[in-house]
This record gives sequence, structure tokens and C-alpha cells, in this order.
Amino acid sequence: MPSAVSTSFASLSRLARPLAILALTLAAAAPFAARAQSPVLDKIRDSGTIVLGYRESALPFSFADDKGQPAGYAVELCLRAAEAARQKLGLKDLKVRWMPLTPQNRIPAVVNGLVDLDCAPNTNSLERQKQVAFSVSHYVSTVRMLVRADSGIRSFEDLRGKTVVTSAGSTGDRHVRRLKGQYGYRDVYAKDHGESFLLLESGRAQAFVMDDVLLAGLRARAKDPSQFVIVGPALSVEQNALMMSRADPEWKRLVDQTLATAFAGPDVTALQKRWFQQPIGSRGVNLALAPSSQVREAWKHPSDAVTE
Repeated sequence: MPSAVSTSFASLSRLARPLAILALTLAAAAPFAARAQSPVLDKIRDSGTIVLGYRESALPFSFADDKGQPAGYAVELCLRAAEAARQKLGLKDLKVRWMPLTPQNRIPAVVNGLVDLDCAPNTNSLERQKQVAFSVSHYVSTVRMLVRADSGIRSFEDLRGKTVVTSAGSTGDRHVRRLKGQYGYRDVYAKDHGESFLLLESGRAQAFVMDDVLLAGLRARAKDPSQFVIVGPALSVEQNALMMSRADPEWKRLVDQTLATAFAGPDVTALQKRWFQQPIGSRGVNLALAPSSQVREAWKHPSDAVTE
């Protein structure tokens, strides 16, 4: 008959074997668990590439320059986030692939993982937060309207019977739809800001509703900027931010930290001057826009809070 000691040792051995297997299983799974903390960073590490979305006509935030390359204030901020990702992942090199997006397809592109970060003046809203996440605000703008200087239009009361354009899927879109019944105008929706401005410039629309900074950028690029003026009340205050997947808080944390670091130093002042207060491109487009008190507050106290 086996002794009590030998029986106990045998029982422990039988118990130790599954525990050892469990320990090995957990050890093997640990790297995968760590990787799963940030699907975006995992994808960037595995592919050696980060995919950034941009606009082709959202000057000075995000646009195609004279050579057709992505440029602008938000584009530069995204490149800083890309560099932060490269350093965090310990990569020697990181390839940046750019994808042009429109206000209509930007959210599906982020939700479906086609882009890792959208570099544009995206308005952070509660409705959009149901689908995507936003960085801390990088700028603050207001929604107004651009009209011809000789049109006589100065308020929404002057729009009755006229045609108002905005870019489909933009913040201007919701305001145009919301106010249509009240002011009795016709509404049309262009695919992007460039097309919206073309409709205004050609006379097919009499007003273009959009963020005032974007309107200033489009006006500055016109053949004769003096022909257009920004008028009307501020329909809303827009917190502009970079946009990304809401399923990856670790990636958002890295992006937010990158922006907060930029805002805390002299870099943001240099960026502001470069894109908002100095000539841009071969045509020397200059918006001559100093940062408002709201913009300075956004830099001083980085936040992803919504103002609606």
C-alpha cells in the first residue's frame, strides 16, 4: 500500500501538470494580449505603414499643394502623431500612405479601418462620437456663410428664394437642412468644399455655408478674393479635431499626448503663423487669421469635449 506521503506527492504531480500547461498557455497568450491593446498600433507595426486621410480643398487645414501633395496645419499634426507611433513601436522607418477623403466618406473610411487617422478640420459632435473618436481640439471655428460681395446678402433673411450650397456630410450640411423651412431657400449639396465654392463662384448658388476658416481659405484662393465676403451669424462653434477609430483608446491616447505636447510649446505658434498668417503656395495665399481667444484656450487646456 502506498504511503500517505507518496499518494500526496502523486496528487500534486497530477495537479502540477495542468497548472504548468495553463502557465505556458498564459505566457504564450501574453504577447497577443499586449498587442490587442491597440489594434491600430499593431497594424502599423506589422505593415510598417500608417494610412492618413486628408482633404484636397480644406485649406489651410488639409489640402493638396501645388505639387498635389498633402499639406496643411492638420496634416502637420498628423505627421507628428505618425512620428510618435514610430518611436513608440521602435521602428527604424515608417511609411506614410495618404488617402484623399471627402466629408461624405471620411467616417466610413475611419470606421472600416481604411485610414488610421483623418487629418482634417473634423467637427467633434455627439452624433459623430457614436461612430468614431476625436482627438483633443486642434482649432476652433464658427459656421457662417460666404456670398458675393455685391449680392446684398448679409443674413439668412436675405436667402428667401435663393440657392444655398454646402458640402454633403459636413457640419454646414445639418444647418442648411435645419434652417431651410424657416428661411425658404433651395438647398444643394456638393461632394466637397472645392465643388461647393465652384457652385457659388459660377452663380449656381448664392451662399455657401461652412466653417469660417475654410471659407476664408477658399476665398483666398479665388481669382479675385475681394468679390466674396463672409457674413451672417455664427450658427455654431465648432471644435475641430483629428478623427480615428473609437475602438482603440490606446491609439487615441498617443495622438492626444502628441497634440498636447505640441500645444504646450512654441511649435503651435509657428504652425499657426505658417498656415494662417503667411503666404501659402506659389500663389501666396494668405488668410491673415490670428488665433482667436477660443483657439488659444483650446491649446492651453487640451480637451475633446463637445460644444453644441
